Parts: sequence; structure tokens; C-alpha cells
Amino acid sequence: MLAARVRSHAETRFRRDIIVSSKGVKHMASAIPVLTEDEFRERTVNKYREHFNHVYRLLEFAQEAISKYKYSGNWPTPYHRCLTLIFPRAYKSFDAIRRLCEVAYCEDAGVILRSLLNLLVVTRWISIEPERDRRARKYLAWYWIAMQSDVQKFGLLVATQGISYIQTHYDRAKKQFEYQDGKGNTQMPKQWYQPEAQTLRDLFGEVGLEKHYEEAYRPLSGIEHSDATTYLPMLMSMEETKEDEMRLEILNDVNVPDYLRNAFQYFGEIFKLCNEGDRLGDGMRLREILSDGVEFYKVEMQLRGISPT
Repeated sequence: MLAARVRSHAETRFRRDIIVSSKGVKHMASAIPVLTEDEFRERTVNKYREHFNHVYRLLEFAQEAISKYKYSGNWPTPYHRCLTLIFPRAYKSFDAIRRLCEVAYCEDAGVILRSLLNLLVVTRWISIEPERDRRARKYLAWYWIAMQSDVQKFGLLVATQGISYIQTHYDRAKKQFEYQDGKGNTQMPKQWYQPEAQTLRDLFGEVGLEKHYEEAYRPLSGIEHSDATTYLPMLMSMEETKEDEMRLEILNDVNVPDYLRNAFQYFGEIFKLCNEGDRLGDGMRLREILSDGVEFYKVEMQLRGISPT
């Protein structure tokens, strides 16, 4: 996952050069490459050519699948309705990560990568048999619970007719979520998956992704919440000039290969679930694309001394 040795080096430098003291440093500046955006993108892609190639290949197949998908016949089960919504959302996140990595906007790519991992966990948890239709129904019905909450907070911004419409659907939906607590009182959960699971961490555990929670979701949460660790990549190549000026490398691409690999993995898993029964595209072709990518990323990780997960 995220290279521990990289974080350790950057954290040491952060504590030594920034937090403790800036003695002897007269100025701090930001180092931005003197290149056009297209030139910088080309340089980054060429540097990580194979990483990008596998991402491009999967994106191309996914785009083809989306453009050709059409459901005919009776409206599908709640589970398949979920997948119909989840897949394009996952596709956009995957593509956004690719675009941001091309220009080394890695902090923003990390925020979306965290969201994509979250979506994978939700999709896996919903897909567990024999509960998938019941869970999918709750996942979709939570829309009305959230809308009712917004009405209560911002009721004056919603037309009277809209409030009545939302209330009607809320009254129907809430029956799926109400439960009895230990004292026999009726409760409404704060999250759609409660009380079956209490936290998002529980969902990671139930779908066998505990390690991804610790090694990916938690570190990426630091970026999402603007912790100081967000700035570590900028400091890794920070240099002191002859004029005693510390220059931050704003467009550091150190996380590009890891983010592309993880995005490929997370989106690929979602794609497989959504393609159940070849609903979106040729399953054999998808398996080949994923197999080739996984094998490349596995070897590449091992060459860098990182254990594949």
C-alpha cells in the first residue's frame, strides 16, 4: 500500500526542518516546474508509462461498457438497481484519479481514492448473499431518510408540496430501519447499515479488507481531513538553495504509482461485481485486463520492496 519508508523519511524531515526550527533558513518558496500543463502531463505519464497503460486499458473497456449498456425488460432487483448506480459513480472516480495523477495533483487524487475504496467496501457488503436484495433495498431507501433530515433542517427552502412528497416516502422507508434497543425503545439508526454493522470499520472487516482500512483508508483520511501529513510529499524533495531558501516541491509525483495501482484494484473489483453475468461487457476480456494489471502491479511492488495485498 502506501510506502512506509517514504512516510518515515518525510515525517522525519517535517519534524526536523519545519516543526522544530527553521534556524538558518531565511525564506521558503514553492518549486513549480517551468512547463505547460500538457508538457508536465506528458512527462509524468512517460515516467510511469506502464502504470498508466493498465489504467488506460481498463478505462477504455469501462467506457465502452457504459456507452453500450441498456437494461431491457422488467426493472431489475434492488441489488441490480444499486449496481446500475454504483458503476458509473465508480467509473468517474477512477477516471478522476487518473486525470489528477497525470498532473501530480496527488492530494486531490488521494481524497477521491479514499472515496473509491469506501464505495468498494459498500458494494462488497451489499453483494453478500443471501442478504444482498435486503441490503440494497435499505441502501436505496436511505435516500428518503436523508431527505427528511434535510427538510427538518432546511424546511423553509423546500416547497410545501415537496415536503409532503418526501414525508410520504419517508414514512414508507423508515420501517426498514427502525429497530428495538436493549430497553425496548424504537430507534432510528444514524447510518443506513446500522444496527447490522455499527461502523464503517465493521464493514471493512466483514468483507475482508481490514488491511486496506489500516494501510489505505486511514492514511488517506488524513488527506481528507487536512491533517499535517497532507504536506509530506511536498517536503520529500525539499532542498535548500544557495540563498538559504527552502523550496517545496508542490507537484511531487511520489504517490502516483501507488494511487494508480490502488485505483485500478478498487475499480476493478467493483467492475467485476457490477458485471455479474456479463451485464456490462465481455467477462473474459475483463478478467484478462484485470489479470494483466494485477500481475504488473504485483511485480512492481515486489521490486520496490513492498508486500502486495
